[in-house]
Amino acid sequence: MNRLTLSEQTQHPTKRHTIVCVTNQFHCERLIRAGRLIAELSKTSLLVINVSSPDLSENDAKALEYLFQVSKENGAQMTVLYSDEPMRQLIKFIKENKAVNVVTGMAAQQNSPLPDLWRKFTSAHFFTVTEDGSFSEQESAQSSHIA
Repeated sequence: MNRLTLSEQTQHPTKRHTIVCVTNQFHCERLIRAGRLIAELSKTSLLVINVSSPDLSENDAKALEYLFQVSKENGAQMTVLYSDEPMRQLIKFIKENKAVNVVTGMAAQQNSPLPDLWRKFTSAHFFTVTEDGSFSEQESAQSSHIA
């Protein structure tokens, strides 16, 4: 499958993307696999994004290496950005790539930034993936179970 580089993607704004947001954890592979299904159903290309702090631990680096491999196996292009402001970088990446779908994990904490992210993009569909790999679309007041 032919993949566009990030600079080519921004030059082709009509390209439709499903973006999967991952952390430095091995179990984020379930997000990538769910993203692949969503991308196939919506006929979009699959991008995976990770925003890490500049000082990665050895275990974080190993997890990212593993997620690069999982991304490749699922036909996705993975991008890693380094920043002390991860949400700002995530928002910029989603905007620049004109995401149709965005896949994240569940908002595990009361003060999670994910609900704010979901509300920020009215033209994108947001999906959350549970620990068992099933996913639901996030809506303003309720979520509908998909798989």
